[in-house]
Amino acid sequence: MRDVSCKLLSTTLKSNKIGVQEEGTVEVEIPLIKVEDVYANEFYKANEQGYKPSLRLRISNLNYDNQSELIYMDQTYSIIRTQEITTDELILVCERKIKNVKKYKSK
Repeated sequence: MRDVSCKLLSTTLKSNKIGVQEEGTVEVEIPLIKVEDVYANEFYKANEQGYKPSLRLRISNLNYDNQSELIYMDQTYSIIRTQEITTDELILVCERKIKNVKKYKSK
């Protein structure tokens, strides 16, 4: 089963009570148009540059604001490339990295 939406992640600076700026993450949930397979040719070309694309999402061009990460199916991905299909649609090519895996302490 595939999800019908994803959350784009962006980093912002917020001021706390005493005025010190701290980094915060803002999640924006957007609808997906389509989930596509990573093409073999694209995978091998990206692999030569050190990337391992594992996800292609088609979204509306209006929803994307140069975010570098997203959450899809409760997993965090880094956006490695965008491809404009039409003036209204954009493809996000994503990969999972070690930094995307959340570390949990076992109790």
